[in-house]
Amino acid sequence: MIRRAGNKTRHRRVQLQMVVLLLLFTILTTSLTGWIIYDRMSDQVIRDTWQQQEALLRSACASVNREIDQIRSFSWQISNDNGVQKYLHLTEQTPKDILTKRGIIEKLQQMKAFSNTMADIGIYAEGMDIIITGESSYQAEDYYSRTEGITKQGMIAKRSEPGKVALSRFAGSGTIHRILSAEPVLAFVSSLPLNAQAGESYAFFHLNAERLYACLPESDSGTLLLTDREGNPVIPEDAGEEGEISRLYMQEPKNRIRNNGSEYGVVSMETAAEGLYCMAVIPYGELLKPSLQLRDVVMAVMGSCMVIGLLAAVLASRRLYAPLERLLGNVRQLCRELPDDSRGNEYKMLDDAIHLISAENHELTLSNREVNRLLKNRLLNDWMEGRLKGDADETLAKAGVELPYQMIRIAVVETALRDLERLEARNGENTADRIETLAAESDLGLMRVWCARRTDGMILILFNLDGLPAATVPAEKWLLTCREQVFGDCPCAIGLGGAREKERAAEALVDAMIDLRSGEESREEKHYARLTEYIRKEYMHEISLDSAGETLGMSPSYIGLVFRKVGETSFLKYLTDIRMEETKRLLTTTDLTLREIGEEVGITNQNTLIRTFKKATGVTPGQYRVANQAMNSQNG
Repeated sequence: MIRRAGNKTRHRRVQLQMVVLLLLFTILTTSLTGWIIYDRMSDQVIRDTWQQQEALLRSACASVNREIDQIRSFSWQISNDNGVQKYLHLTEQTPKDILTKRGIIEKLQQMKAFSNTMADIGIYAEGMDIIITGESSYQAEDYYSRTEGITKQGMIAKRSEPGKVALSRFAGSGTIHRILSAEPVLAFVSSLPLNAQAGESYAFFHLNAERLYACLPESDSGTLLLTDREGNPVIPEDAGEEGEISRLYMQEPKNRIRNNGSEYGVVSMETAAEGLYCMAVIPYGELLKPSLQLRDVVMAVMGSCMVIGLLAAVLASRRLYAPLERLLGNVRQLCRELPDDSRGNEYKMLDDAIHLISAENHELTLSNREVNRLLKNRLLNDWMEGRLKGDADETLAKAGVELPYQMIRIAVVETALRDLERLEARNGENTADRIETLAAESDLGLMRVWCARRTDGMILILFNLDGLPAATVPAEKWLLTCREQVFGDCPCAIGLGGAREKERAAEALVDAMIDLRSGEESREEKHYARLTEYIRKEYMHEISLDSAGETLGMSPSYIGLVFRKVGETSFLKYLTDIRMEETKRLLTTTDLTLREIGEEVGITNQNTLIRTFKKATGVTPGQYRVANQAMNSQNG
């Protein structure tokens, strides 16, 4: 029984562990799925971002290309005060050609991430350059020392409000403007240098400030700056905010020239001789706002799933284990209240409690009454077996067992564990509790009755008697009532010991066990005789363990136990032996066919009869009949 209960306990424990592992697996799966979605979403954000930037870049290129095509379509002469004709010649390559040749757009599409630590990837081009940079690009002090006229403090001072940028230059081959910003920015640098052979001439920069600015996000975060080759603004530095002044400068009629419906900005001859450059600065935040919001939503959902999963795992674990922990805590508390000499039984009581929970298929939820029942079972059993040390009265009182009288008798009720479990499942009550309830409702005078149910299914009943036992004490009669009202048709054996002092409880238990075994042997022999008689009378019909038990009022398990214990055989083997003996008799004394013989012995299937007969005798029925007839002929 202990092994069986232990297996059930381990099975329940495995079930609990599987639930917790399933919850942990759910959390990990959710986290992994969320991370994959986040990673994919990040890639999508980057792709969307670069697609927007590519569209912006193509728009800017298209605007510049349109103006270049217009300028190429004519030779525009302007006379100065000296009457010298000047011609404007532009580069043969368009910004779009340069971008395609250098793979700038492809680089944008291939980039996988961006941050403030991103390195510069721009390459100076005659037509248009693209610079991607961040604040961290300017943290090295040696950079400032190599940059003429530029200091870190000066650049930081130029940094404007959030969303704005501060501009500076880089001393090197070719002119690329560097940007100091609190966030990464995308910069477009378009250059329209004059042909070196143009000599002294005016430079005409198309008035596309409004058009290029229209390509930027609808905010003030984009700036437009006109500089010369050395990076110096064409507008005086003390004129205020450079981007706005640049636009105002180009809007002045005196700084513009119209031709064929197009307007061009005009700068000084010295500046134009070296070329004119236009820079458009776009902070990433303006491009990323919609995509970053979507990414933040994904991150919030993923974080919520992880938190909910963790809370579910914690709550589920507490819900599953809390009842068992509460039970063990209650039993431990009761054990702490026991005398010091009895505390050694604590672990055994806990072990039995767990086994009993599993054996009774409880859902790990026990009331205080059930906890007290477990403790009472353990203490009564230990006391009756002589293993409870210390003051027995005080110890038993902790479990609600009071023994006011000196004399006791002990009865033992034994039944098959499976039958007892079925009985308790049908009644919905512990058998020991039911016996004590019946005793309380019966008129037993001063006699007190206590009961304990052991884990192997045996029931111990304790009678506490007032003084010396008299013949009128109804212990025997009450046990018959108990057997009828509590156990009913459940087969059981009862043994009752003699009266003893309660200090000699172990001897009283031995007396009850002796009475149980002696009465059990005579009773089982009587039952065996009834069963064999029933088989000899009914073997020609279809009978089984169930039909025999229903006819004789015994359970199938008890019938099997009686045959094994008394007859050292089984019900089916005994029935088969009787049928084969009758088959032999009919084969040797009658001329009945095999089918007719089968109907006489209760085996209607001829093939089954032949197979069973050969298994029992080693020959077929026909061979047996022929051999018997030959033997009779020889003897005759």
